[in-house]
Amino acid sequence: MLLQPGGIDVWYVDESSDDRYVAVSAISVPFLRCGEDGQWRVVWGDEFKKVQAFRLSLRAKHGVPVRKELHALNLASGRGSYRGKGRPRFGKRAGAAVYLWALQNFDFLQFASIISVVAQRGKTLYGYGKLEGVMYALFQRMQRQSEVTRRAGFTFFDEGHAEFRKLYRRARIHLPTGSSQGGWPGGQLTMNKPMVNFVKDGNTQDSSHSLYVQIVDLIAYAALLRIRRRYGGLTPWQIRFGLDDAYDAIPIQVCNLNAARGEPRGVKFL
Repeated sequence: MLLQPGGIDVWYVDESSDDRYVAVSAISVPFLRCGEDGQWRVVWGDEFKKVQAFRLSLRAKHGVPVRKELHALNLASGRGSYRGKGRPRFGKRAGAAVYLWALQNFDFLQFASIISVVAQRGKTLYGYGKLEGVMYALFQRMQRQSEVTRRAGFTFFDEGHAEFRKLYRRARIHLPTGSSQGGWPGGQLTMNKPMVNFVKDGNTQDSSHSLYVQIVDLIAYAALLRIRRRYGGLTPWQIRFGLDDAYDAIPIQVCNLNAARGEPRGVKFL
């Protein structure tokens, strides 16, 4: 595989689910770029300073300790010691407000870097069910984005998802992809378009030690809330405190709108 002219991105992937719905999200972060002088530079460190600055802002604005691991479900519902040990919890109203503030301030991410796919449990995609179909749909869009940007990529999953790595390995060799025209030449419903722009095996990171995995966890939960809204699965307090519009809080420029054309933030519904 040749180095792509656009450089290399690092992808971070996580999921959020309940007994009715599943959502998976990914973000791409610049890793290697070629400057105007023709020299290749590792830029990941500069990007990481941006997410560190975000966490400092979260502490300054809402008192959330920089080293406190962000879990979307706990933060949005006001559970957990997000104000520090010995201090009262946020509660639902304040927790939802802090969560929405966090989403609104994701403008430090790369342009069109967020992809989300959601589905009802039991739904199939090209004969694949549940999480498998959703992950394949996500991988298709990751590969497509890498083709458009002409960037190679390698991927990190939240630790504890062995099934993600297994599906990723398959997708690098065989990834069934549908056509926006309803079929491929010869009448085939799918064509194998593997993740040829992605290198190595899928890697894992402990979310407590990865700010980016925590960021994508917040995004995946917002995607889950979006499909709940579509099918009437939100609770009264989630609607009352604005979580029904959580995904819309994410700055539109960092969402890959081509991942699902016609959807305001590019969330793909299966």
